[in-house]
Amino acid sequence: MSALNALFDENVYLARNPDVAAAVQAKRISSGFQHFLTSGIREGRTRFSRFYDRASTEFEYRQAYPDVDAAIRRGNLVSGLQHYVQPGEAEGRTLFPQGFDEQWYQRRYPDVVNAITQKFFSSGLEHYVRFGRGEERSVSALFEFDYFNLYPDVKNARDSGGIYLSAADHFLHAGKFEGRAATFAGTKGNDLVIGNAAIDTLTGVELDVGVCVVGGTVTGGQCKEYDSFGINEIDTLVGGPGIDTFELGRSVTGRAGVINQMFYASFSQVQDQDFARIQNFEVGKDRLILGAKSGEPSTFSLGSRFISQSDGVYVYAVQPETVGSPLRFTDLVAIVEGVANASDVLGTTTFLG
Repeated sequence: MSALNALFDENVYLARNPDVAAAVQAKRISSGFQHFLTSGIREGRTRFSRFYDRASTEFEYRQAYPDVDAAIRRGNLVSGLQHYVQPGEAEGRTLFPQGFDEQWYQRRYPDVVNAITQKFFSSGLEHYVRFGRGEERSVSALFEFDYFNLYPDVKNARDSGGIYLSAADHFLHAGKFEGRAATFAGTKGNDLVIGNAAIDTLTGVELDVGVCVVGGTVTGGQCKEYDSFGINEIDTLVGGPGIDTFELGRSVTGRAGVINQMFYASFSQVQDQDFARIQNFEVGKDRLILGAKSGEPSTFSLGSRFISQSDGVYVYAVQPETVGSPLRFTDLVAIVEGVANASDVLGTTTFLG
């Protein structure tokens, strides 16, 4: 089995190749899929799936892999699709450079890597097409669940046979030009997260989809979950050309009420082992969200401090001092690089505490 098997659409292939459809109708061949495997790939017939039916998909593969483009120009290959079928999938390349990030998908979902190792799937792409797509898994830093919730028209189109493989595929080919907003998230490791929307939310922590819980009670439906909180992570968050929100905390409603959580706040004895580097922060347009209150801490909330340094504004979480505690009382959670005045960051920060 391979991603090709999962992606192939008999109706699309026959519609794009009427000579093959005629041969199938006359029973000279059993199916379009048989033709595609035995001769269609070699003949350069690339329109085999609704997701690979745009002219741009073949161009994007060649653009992403210059060695493949060079081989096609030399006449060693007829298409990028032929390359993917032969060595490309096994080499870990992605058939959809702007719609599916193979390396990111495998790094984000270790269960998929385990399944590939056990030969259940040939690639992350095959897993996504067969299962991950229906499980609302993300294929890149763009968090698909938020995008589909924000834009039900995109999700409805996807679920009714649309041409876009994923939310990322839609965003990069249409959404960002339409001014749509997007959330970009990291993993449990060190990440580079880059904004690319008119309105971005960027966070370095890992997001997932889970059952909705309010006040400790399961309410049903699906909600966004935070699978990590930045502990032992050093992430780099790069703002895009639009309005960016850098998420460094969140609020959760539990049985005891609203609980605010600050990301990267381990207060470990190892200084500055987890924090976010924030780049391309535009004063007066972008903002931070902190899971803390402004100023000194209280009994139920962390405090925060903003200090100007030579390379930017350092943002610290502050907890109440406890006599005899081995933990530090301040912890670096972010460096807003390239900004000279702490007040410029403080003035555009939303405090959840």
